[in-house]
Amino acid sequence: MKEKISTSRKKEIIEGFYQLSVINGLENTSIAKIGKHLDMPPSLIMHYFPTREILISNLIDYILEKYLLIYQPITKQLEELGQVDLTVIVETLFSRNWNLLFDDGVYYSCFALIFRNEKIKTEYRILHYKLRESLKDILDGSPEMEGKDTAMLAEQVFVVVEGAYFYLSMVDDPADYDTKVAYFKNQVYALLRSSEVEKL
Repeated sequence: MKEKISTSRKKEIIEGFYQLSVINGLENTSIAKIGKHLDMPPSLIMHYFPTREILISNLIDYILEKYLLIYQPITKQLEELGQVDLTVIVETLFSRNWNLLFDDGVYYSCFALIFRNEKIKTEYRILHYKLRESLKDILDGSPEMEGKDTAMLAEQVFVVVEGAYFYLSMVDDPADYDTKVAYFKNQVYALLRSSEVEKL
């Protein structure tokens, strides 16, 4: 029972940290502010998260948990049909649902810390690995991908997707945005349909 309360409390703190970071920015969100937001003594927050680094590390786990939800439409089709339409994969990966799952500003604020903090760099490496591994598992379940190096494909697809999202976050014109998204989608379709990505 005590462990259940502890897990619930930690989740509440991380969600509070995230909510305030969306409003104020990660760099302006202190333990004192989280405590005030949650009506919780800062000492209690520090009991669960003794340092800001530990708090951010748990926030990165929270990012991964949210981002993995992006795969739900794909896995649902895989379970129901035993294969996945490439259109579902591509449309899901370029869906604006990423933005609904987690705030880009908080994501990139956390990401910037990898250049100064080895632990956070490791956490982000794990996050990206798990996103790629989940896509690889999906590709492995599709007969259309048989004989292909799905690990390499997942890597290549995410290079396009992540680069696209970084670039598109600076595009304000809706028509220009849609044109560029269509271009990036075609790149991913070409990768997935390529007969050259065979297992080594």
